[in-house]
Amino acid sequence: MSLRFLSLFFWAVLSFNFLGSSFAAEDLGPRVDLFKIDQIEIKGLKKVEKEAVLEKIGSKVGMVLDNYLLKKDLEKIYSMKYFESVEAEHEIVAGKNLLVLRMKEKPIVTKISFEGNDGLSDDDLKGQVKTKVFSILDATSVKNDIQGLLKHYEEKGYFLASVDYKEKKINDENIELQFIIKEFDKVKVKKISFLGNKAFKDEEIKSILQTQEDSLFSGLSGSGNFKEINFQNDIERLKYFYRMKGYLQINIGTPEITVSEDKKWVFITMKLTEGPQFSVNKISFQGEMLFPETDIREKLTLKENETYSEESLRKDIQLLTEMYQDEGYAFANVIRNLNVVPGENKVDVEFSFEKGKIAYFGRIKVKGNSKSRDKIIRRELLIREGQKFNGTALRQSKENVQRLGFFEPDSIIFNTVSPKDKEDVLDVEIAVKEKNTGQISLGAGYSTANGGFFQASVSQANFRGLGQNLTFSLNIAKTSNTFSVDFTEPYLFDSKWSLGGGVAISSDETSASYKQKKKTMNVRVGYPIFTFTNLYTSYKLEDTKITAIDDISINPALENGLASTVASKIVYDRRDDRSDTRKGVLLSYATEFTGLGGDKKWVKNETEAMGFYPVWGDLIFRSRFYASRLDEVNGREIPRTEKFTLGGSRNLRGYAFDDIGPKYRGRVAGNDVTFNTGGVFSTFTNLEFQHPLSREAGLKWVVFFDAGHVGKFTNIKVYTDYGFGFRWFSPIGTLRFEFGYPLTGEYKKQGSQFHFDIGQLF
Repeated sequence: MSLRFLSLFFWAVLSFNFLGSSFAAEDLGPRVDLFKIDQIEIKGLKKVEKEAVLEKIGSKVGMVLDNYLLKKDLEKIYSMKYFESVEAEHEIVAGKNLLVLRMKEKPIVTKISFEGNDGLSDDDLKGQVKTKVFSILDATSVKNDIQGLLKHYEEKGYFLASVDYKEKKINDENIELQFIIKEFDKVKVKKISFLGNKAFKDEEIKSILQTQEDSLFSGLSGSGNFKEINFQNDIERLKYFYRMKGYLQINIGTPEITVSEDKKWVFITMKLTEGPQFSVNKISFQGEMLFPETDIREKLTLKENETYSEESLRKDIQLLTEMYQDEGYAFANVIRNLNVVPGENKVDVEFSFEKGKIAYFGRIKVKGNSKSRDKIIRRELLIREGQKFNGTALRQSKENVQRLGFFEPDSIIFNTVSPKDKEDVLDVEIAVKEKNTGQISLGAGYSTANGGFFQASVSQANFRGLGQNLTFSLNIAKTSNTFSVDFTEPYLFDSKWSLGGGVAISSDETSASYKQKKKTMNVRVGYPIFTFTNLYTSYKLEDTKITAIDDISINPALENGLASTVASKIVYDRRDDRSDTRKGVLLSYATEFTGLGGDKKWVKNETEAMGFYPVWGDLIFRSRFYASRLDEVNGREIPRTEKFTLGGSRNLRGYAFDDIGPKYRGRVAGNDVTFNTGGVFSTFTNLEFQHPLSREAGLKWVVFFDAGHVGKFTNIKVYTDYGFGFRWFSPIGTLRFEFGYPLTGEYKKQGSQFHFDIGQLF
């Protein structure tokens, strides 16, 4: 029997939750007489579990219900954000007092759609929406989604985009959530102006900003779009740039951003107050000193009486902190204090040390590696459980893991955590995010060196999650064909030894002098002899057969047959990432002897050096130097197929393939033909600047300079070239499109050379 309707309608509590107003029990409706709850019934639930509501409310069987308790329970129910309305009733059934809660649930979102999004795809936008299909509609979550979509549009250059939403009823229980978007055109940066800058020219300041004026290549790189988040970062970048140059009192006023009437262009004006340039007056040290002051001063980048630099100070703090951590003081704190000298443009720098306690490494945990085995990470670590804390070893361990190339660089985190009641122990949690190390690719196209080509390859750089490398590749072109299989085990039987090998079959008709076919088998072993330094020993057996000989100076008896080669190579590798190097060096020296059996004999020595240097932001300077020399053994002539030539996409890009080398004139079919006989000594260098055009698309631009010589070790003649190009890091490999311009001799008359090739140059 129903005696009394107690009250509670959705609009009352909604006003409490969203307008923040307070109300008394009377606001909830008629007051309820006190009664003891014998039973609680919840009606109207279809998707929400009854237990979830019972657990939320304070009313329990056996308690006396009053208006205050009822009010609090209804507030708690509405805070669950699952219900449109709640009604409470007091019913007496068979002499028992029942508290009946009647619920009306919010609808379920069974579909999410977008309208008006021409510039960005549905899939792209769905990734920014937190509301999921088959979730209960929540107005607060939807508003957060709108803000997320607006932010995403700003990041993509749609500075004026607007987002709204509406609910489309499917039935009484289900709705379609529609996001209504007005994109407008992307806003481009027309002009960036600076006022008050005297120390640096406008163009120098603009070069450090992410926000760039619209230009010819903006369509590829997106650099001409105005993005609010990038611009805010640019203000901080600009301040840091000035402080790097000693301008401690740099002040940047509120930028003036003006949008053109057609809402397509943005004009930016930034007012700078540079202030004076400061130099370092005195450097002093305070606190708990572990090292002699003279030793510390020698290591500092900052020097007295030199221009102050915020970047140098940051590096010095990192250096000093690491020095203390290398002694086991994991919690060492290096505090810097800057004191401007009154009346002078000088600053005193004071370093204060707090060493803390000596700590030890506790448990080392690895997470995020669903495919890779723990051991491929652990074997790169220079730290051990129970070892005294060492900051340098911790940093280098992270660098070693990144150098593998199996994980996203920004995802590799080494986090140190002290377990409870063990303040002198630090557990190390290594978090990684795996990237795709396997690749199946098919490609076809046209190469200036080889004509039309077809390429297929299957490669796995982290085979079986053990760090092994397995590659199958097939290349079919007009002038060359290759099939190869290669395998490398970097840690044989979990030791420091590496073992690898492969087989290859190839044919090549690129040379104007002959055609050749080769069958090759090789095996190699390696071992680390120093930090970052490996020694490799290899054996190669190669069978060569040449045909269609147009160069009458070539002796088929010398060229054809087996070459049995043993070689040793030492490699020093300090690159930060082997797959996409931004900084570091790679140095190698190899010597090989051919004549351990077989039909041919020679000695070959070669050296190579590569350097990668970040100039500013994503601008990378890349350099490569190569030199190699062949020497006869027991007067045995060296085959033409082993001699060196230069020219083409792999060395001197301003020249055609085989252009550079010793030549002579011969006759073929009654015509005079120039043949390149090859040299016994070759050296060349490649210098490049590389920068992304579009990070999302994997596009980069490059400008380069090449120089090289081939012939004998004496009478050196250097050929040079310069040029520019574009690179696309595509699924089938790095595609290179490059235009080279020769600078030497008669080749200057032939104009530019265009090269298209697959694979990194170095």
